[in-house]
Amino acid sequence: MIHSMATLQPRNRHGSQVEILSAGRNQPPASGRPAGLKLTAQDQETICQALTDYQRLFADCFYRREQRHWSAVYLCGQLSNAERKTIEPMLLDLMGPERNAVRAAQEFIGTGQWAATDLIRRHQEVVARSLGHPHGVVIVDGSGFPKQGEHSAGVAWQYCGLLGKVANCQEGVFVVYNSPLGYTFSEWSVVSARRLV
Repeated sequence: MIHSMATLQPRNRHGSQVEILSAGRNQPPASGRPAGLKLTAQDQETICQALTDYQRLFADCFYRREQRHWSAVYLCGQLSNAERKTIEPMLLDLMGPERNAVRAAQEFIGTGQWAATDLIRRHQEVVARSLGHPHGVVIVDGSGFPKQGEHSAGVAWQYCGLLGKVANCQEGVFVVYNSPLGYTFSEWSVVSARRLV
């Protein structure tokens, strides 16, 4: 089941390969804002192929083929038009009510073991090759996200810059590399309100 104009979807439940599928519907993005660019079918296919190739750069950082598969599924979910980007809604949107898929993806994210340091190092190598420039800079910035509940890490009543007031929110600290060639996130972490007290 596909809910976006162009999306990556797993070829099968256990394989690590992905295929590019396009749907003929024209839906607004999950943000509700109208799309700023009009992409042709060829543009969409090119972007999807580039994302598939990018995901493959990290394949050897995962110990098992199932992990490679779920990393591709997770990437697809994060880029999908699903309104909520938690595991269950993303999986239902991408794969439908497939038996055990939600549990397997939750296990991958929650308890799966992979070479996180190698993933970060590989990302930084890719950034250095594609965006490295003598005038490049690293930017460290905090940002708050309003939250409805209390179950996400670091959620508390605290100042939220996005809202300009104290509210129930989650604070994140982001590290971005920016150069004349482009920019990308390098690292992030959630700041717990308890650590600030």
